[in-house]
Amino acid sequence: MRAVLVKHLLAIGLTKNEIQEAHNGTEALRKLKSDTFDVLLLDIVTDGIDGISVLKEAKKIQPNARIVMCSSLSESKIVKELIDLGINDFIVNLFQRKS
Repeated sequence: MRAVLVKHLLAIGLTKNEIQEAHNGTEALRKLKSDTFDVLLLDIVTDGIDGISVLKEAKKIQPNARIVMCSSLSESKIVKELIDLGINDFIVNLFQRKS
């Protein structure tokens, strides 16, 4: 999903310098502490630290960043919890991770 989103962001005119990727929740938190972001695209399911934990920390570290969560878990209870935690939008991830 991350690769697809990056491809689309590049196609609409963003540059590689404007896009940063994190391969897991730990790396995402490290980047949040060292750089400033306008928009964060977070998956709920990540290796290491999960996306909801990253979301909670991101709201503390960068409260002005807009946060879009994505997940194949689109149950209304989960989406409601994410909205309560302060996300700006939610994308249903149609791609399944290979185990």
